[in-house]
Amino acid sequence: MKGTFVNKEVVIRNTVIKSGIRPLVCVPLMGEDDQLVMEHLEDILNEAKETRIDIVEFRADYYDELQDFKKVKDILAKVREALGDKVLLFTIRSPREGGVDREYSKTIEEINSFVIENKLADMVDVELASVGEKCALIDLAKMNQVKIIMSNHDFEKTPDREEIVNRLIRMQRLGADVAKIAVMPHSKEDLEVLLSATVDAHMKGTGAPIVSMSMGEIGAQSRILGEVYGSAVTFGSVGQVSAPGQLQVRELNEMLDMIHNKTV
Repeated sequence: MKGTFVNKEVVIRNTVIKSGIRPLVCVPLMGEDDQLVMEHLEDILNEAKETRIDIVEFRADYYDELQDFKKVKDILAKVREALGDKVLLFTIRSPREGGVDREYSKTIEEINSFVIENKLADMVDVELASVGEKCALIDLAKMNQVKIIMSNHDFEKTPDREEIVNRLIRMQRLGADVAKIAVMPHSKEDLEVLLSATVDAHMKGTGAPIVSMSMGEIGAQSRILGEVYGSAVTFGSVGQVSAPGQLQVRELNEMLDMIHNKTV
């Protein structure tokens, strides 16, 4: 399938997000308070000296001070400075899609808007289920030179092929810079549905980069086959995992390199 995609690329700092090439590696950054966040970040940056990490995802739903905008601004500034040219992705994952279950005095949209308006991250995750016919955050992000990765997560099942394709194309048509979907397989056939749907979405969509993955042990192959099927980013871990089936980043990179060397 390689080479058959309609490819658009998203450039952030010195990083190019593009389907059909060796996937970028994103690592979740988690911690309930500033100290734990910075300790985990130190582990990530130490690991980055030995293996490839392109994007760091600040999983804000783990952060206890998310309602305090000053603390959010301060911690993101510290993370941003420490990352250098690595891409910083800001994500508040809702409980319905696998995030930490907590009460928010401010809405997720309000928090995302604050991050975008103050340019505290390079990318912000917006869940497809939270938007209607239009996404105001996309317009706000374009005004502030912030990229939007729109996402959808199903921790119960793998939807049928047509539904996965439709969701990815809807994200693209809403104006997302990157469209992401993660599903839960119950069989190898479910994994094949996800992979084939990724190819279909490239053929039928706008060409914006796609990120797709099948979770859990059954879906582990999807995290390393992005170069073949067109998923532009894959997620690995340094210590803590943020979703079932995530590989540790060094092992992930070894597998990605092996696939890349066989496809070039």
